[in-house]
Amino acid sequence: MPIRPIDLQTMLMQLSQVGREQSAGKEGLALQGAMKNAADQKKLDETKESVHRAEDEEVATRAVGDRGGGEEGAAPGEEGGAKEGGKTGKDGEVVKDPDLGTRIDLQG
Repeated sequence: MPIRPIDLQTMLMQLSQVGREQSAGKEGLALQGAMKNAADQKKLDETKESVHRAEDEEVATRAVGDRGGGEEGAAPGEEGGAKEGGKTGKDGEVVKDPDLGTRIDLQG
């Protein structure tokens, strides 16, 4: 089947449109890859900023009690002696200073 001159004329008129379609297809692939990379980076940033649960489920945690809550807020091994100002433990005697933390140095 030979090519007629009218066929060549219509193909030449549509040549610029074919070129645009091919370049848009190539740019579409590049744009799609860039969008995927941006989504992956955003997901990675979100996982870095999020708070994760402890992986070891066997680790037992206890609730933090109120200060001066007596034996309920006392840590394991303490006898609730924090109210008296001193206590004895495995390391020896611990003395608590009543003036500690009550004064602020504003002069630097």
